[in-house]
Amino acid sequence: MAAGTMATAAAAAVLLYYVLSRRTASKDAEDCGDLSKASRSVRRRIVRRPAQAPATWIETITTLSETLRFTYSETLGKWPIADLAFGINYLLRKQGNLHVASVYAGNESIQLKGPEIIVELNNLLRLLTLCMLFSKKTFPVFLESAGYSDEEVLLQKPKAGLLKPAFTIIRDKNSKCFLLLIRGTHSIKDTLTAVTGAVVPFHHSVLHDGGISNLVLGYAHCGMVAAARWIAKLSTPCLLKALG
Repeated sequence: MAAGTMATAAAAAVLLYYVLSRRTASKDAEDCGDLSKASRSVRRRIVRRPAQAPATWIETITTLSETLRFTYSETLGKWPIADLAFGINYLLRKQGNLHVASVYAGNESIQLKGPEIIVELNNLLRLLTLCMLFSKKTFPVFLESAGYSDEEVLLQKPKAGLLKPAFTIIRDKNSKCFLLLIRGTHSIKDTLTAVTGAVVPFHHSVLHDGGISNLVLGYAHCGMVAAARWIAKLSTPCLLKALG
């Protein structure tokens, strides 16, 4: 316990020193008239870094420092704290008074009826309930509440890491499906994954019937891309084995 606390404190001290050093360097660049050039250089370094979960302590510290630097540049680096507080309060009030029907219901909406729709909605409600239980309950309580046994758990990663969300793979005998459940923001590591929001290339192909049906070229949230790739790397062999 003591060793873990000392390691955490040492890592925090290194991060604080690194961030302060970067802020001092940026201030000196501003005095010389090179702030815009320095900002572009920092942004390019963030974008060029591979969007993947860290595998070593050095990569973890580097990812954390880049995340803190990016978060600062997009918040206090752009807006005073009073403006940020006002904006957050305004958005919270706006979302609290927002009616779903005013956004998704309109003249072009079609009312769905029939027993098939009821069955589909019940299935979706069951899946949403499973997601809620997995995010809010401990894993044993989740299994008991959802009606699963340990034998139906194919893979379990209960603790989240940086750019590594907690997830599990369940064999659902009733629907004859494999369920991949990914927990939402639940810890400080999940929060750091969410705020790693630098823009990274996200080019990938969509496979259909053994061939490429579409090639997607675009950009995405760095933390989400890295987390998705980490989950895919671990879950793909497990799912292929289960299918076999």
